[in-house]
Amino acid sequence: MRDYAQLLLEENERQNLISRASVETLWDRHILDSLQLLNHGASDDLWLDVGSGPGLPGIVLAIAGVRHITLVEPRRLRTDFLARCCDTLGLSNVTIVTGKAEQLRARFDVITARAVASLDKLFAIGVPLMSQNGRWVLPKGRSAEKELEEARVTWQGDFRLVPSQTDPDARILVAQGVRRRTGRG
Repeated sequence: MRDYAQLLLEENERQNLISRASVETLWDRHILDSLQLLNHGASDDLWLDVGSGPGLPGIVLAIAGVRHITLVEPRRLRTDFLARCCDTLGLSNVTIVTGKAEQLRARFDVITARAVASLDKLFAIGVPLMSQNGRWVLPKGRSAEKELEEARVTWQGDFRLVPSQTDPDARILVAQGVRRRTGRG
């Protein structure tokens, strides 16, 4: 993990991967925050990280030993960085896609995304990619309850908000059986 953290900090000097304000809290704010997601999905699951950016949480989960994770990121500079990380760290359990998740045709057991889009947009993108018994593991920060309330207008499923281990005010949304609501009344 330390080698990845060093790569991330070095690359952050070239492109804005994490805010300068969070550099000092890299371990808690980014590394441990990503690592805690493993508590909600098995390491032998097939994972998808939508909008991987600097590899948070995807690279962290790969280092922690998930069987396979696909990182999807539309920005070429970011995917070039992700590829360098995988090469340098010897990660063979990662597939990197430069593009949008909507282009994928695979199915995944766990879908995660960190600071990418609203729940409504994430569900619209990811529902077609979810395996039959798959789950969402989404760190949503302090706005989790409000976002979930807004998403429930359009989406239904089994939703749980779990306290974050790194921020007492933040939550992780763990969801299964997510599907679009049909009909009204």
